[in-house]
Amino acid sequence: MAMNPNELLSSVRDLREQASAQEAARAAAIAAVPVSQRRSAANLAHYLALRATGHVALQGELVRHGLSSLARREAHVMATLDAVERALAAISGVASEPARAAFSIDDGPDLLARHATELLETPMPHMTRIVVTIPPWAAGNAPFLRSLIDAGMDVARINASHGDPAQWQASIDALRTASAAAGRRIPVCVDLAGPKVRTGVCATGPIALVAGDRLVLHAADNASVDGLRDGAGKLVGAPRVAVRPREVVEHVEVGHRVLFDDGNIRARCIAVDRAHGEVSVEIEAVRAGAWSLKDRKGVNVPDTDMPIPALTDEDLKTLDFVVERVDIVAMSFVRSPRDIADLHRAIRERTHRSIGVVAKIETPQACRALPEILLELMKSPPCGVMLARGDLGVEIGFEHLPEAQDEILAVCEAAHVPVIWATQVLESMTEHGFPTRGEVTDAADAARADAIMLGIGPFMVDTVSFIEDLLARTQIRRARSRALLGKWQPLGEE
Repeated sequence: MAMNPNELLSSVRDLREQASAQEAARAAAIAAVPVSQRRSAANLAHYLALRATGHVALQGELVRHGLSSLARREAHVMATLDAVERALAAISGVASEPARAAFSIDDGPDLLARHATELLETPMPHMTRIVVTIPPWAAGNAPFLRSLIDAGMDVARINASHGDPAQWQASIDALRTASAAAGRRIPVCVDLAGPKVRTGVCATGPIALVAGDRLVLHAADNASVDGLRDGAGKLVGAPRVAVRPREVVEHVEVGHRVLFDDGNIRARCIAVDRAHGEVSVEIEAVRAGAWSLKDRKGVNVPDTDMPIPALTDEDLKTLDFVVERVDIVAMSFVRSPRDIADLHRAIRERTHRSIGVVAKIETPQACRALPEILLELMKSPPCGVMLARGDLGVEIGFEHLPEAQDEILAVCEAAHVPVIWATQVLESMTEHGFPTRGEVTDAADAARADAIMLGIGPFMVDTVSFIEDLLARTQIRRARSRALLGKWQPLGEE
């Protein structure tokens, strides 16, 4: 049934009350962030109130009356509700209530742009920065790094999972030389390795697997051993696969998913033997019908909450070296606000410099806790979020990734926290010199974020030039949100 203007006015006023109530409920968390971040924290609370229930029907009625649908208003929720309330009051012939917004509609995007610049420097010449991973082989190669800068690189990333301090220092020194020659300041971001959840070494060689095969996972040592096979090569005895850290075996439960090698092998736990420190899993699907499990492949357990710290001893050693040398630290395996608090504390113990912190969102737990993670990040700006689509897609299922991307972008925009869109952007072009049609579309979609991260390959310079040109032509500015405001339901919740 269609709503008349008076009914719409009542609904919008109710939304303002709910937004104010959510801000009051989070008053302590808002007060914990610096003054410069409090308007953003309050706006996040308003947005969460707006998404606490679905408003699809209300949106349609507002559009029929020629008013804002409330979509694409993440950066300035209360200001938009105030404006709609005033319009409906005028239509209904009643007095408008006092405005409640602490900043204007124009201020919201300006706050996000300012926070992005504080973290990632001034964009040139488009709003979306280009983050480029520096390959280990380019350490000390100032001419190569200058070519990346000339092609359009805005931020340099060092992956601490590879190389060593001497190599990282050579990359930083060469980058400083190249950026000075180019008349640019290129921030350096180091990506902490985080905990490595891996299989062991295949003592008997790669283990060929198909759907229906069973594995026994253990943490007794680091050796994986193939099972007995019949004359046709079919398994008649379960292979024993080592998994580290041991918390995987200690906390996986029956029914939990266990994914190997970037999800190329998908299994589910069918039995647990805590007494012997083993769990049994059954393979449900493998890529291409058959896949071999090789040495030290990644393991994802998206249904299991493992009590392992996101900040490892190796990460702390990395911080010892980088805190006086880099501008941004990106944290892997973030699952809760405590992970961010641990990193903030570790940085404060090592330096008085202001270092940006980026939380990599790559687990279902991080998706569910995203608002709280953002509030923790905002306690020590500058800060940002990396949309780490590789592990996130494996953990939540690639069929859910488009929705997750939209929701992460929307919630971060409400908090005025910049987002780096990462993993497999123009990967075919980086590796082979030619992009696929799907990759170009994906790269254009990524322009909604504040930065796009590119990987390593022989055609890196060409890829940076290509995406720089693409961004300059698309100039997609903050068109992040979904058109319909259904109830926000973090992935992993039913």
